[in-house]
Amino acid sequence: MSLNSLTTEEILRGERAKRAARGRSITAAPADESNPVTNAISALVKYIPTEVITLYVAAVSASVAVQASVPVLQVINIYVGFAIVTPVLLLLLYLSKLAAEKKPWPRVKNLPWWKMLAAGIAFAVWALAVPGHPYTTTEAGTILAGFGAVLVSFVLSVLEPIAQRILPPPG
Repeated sequence: MSLNSLTTEEILRGERAKRAARGRSITAAPADESNPVTNAISALVKYIPTEVITLYVAAVSASVAVQASVPVLQVINIYVGFAIVTPVLLLLLYLSKLAAEKKPWPRVKNLPWWKMLAAGIAFAVWALAVPGHPYTTTEAGTILAGFGAVLVSFVLSVLEPIAQRILPPPG
């Protein structure tokens, strides 16, 4: 799932919480969410920040050519930079969507902390599965990282309801 989808989902979660607090009915989930196959696939890919992974793959691919001009652009620096930027991008997209819809920004405690953390973790693990990463220098390491990425995605999806129960909804 993309950061764009995660931020849209978070805005809808806040709206549902507000409606429930006012005693209004909460709209039902889309019909395809009841499909077990859809649910299983969604759990595996929900937190993959696809926009960031796409940019990361391009940056890693270009890093060899660019390193001659910019020596600091090592793959490890690219990896750490993208790991830091991922939650920041999610937050910027979230705030941008609220601004575009002329909705007030939430207080700091109501920011989408879980989704920011989960997207950062998902990027950090999924990026290890990209060939050419300095931590996974062998084919076996890349395959193992791929399995780890699927496992982490599943665990993040399982933890989401717990996190949403603990953390207040946005807005």
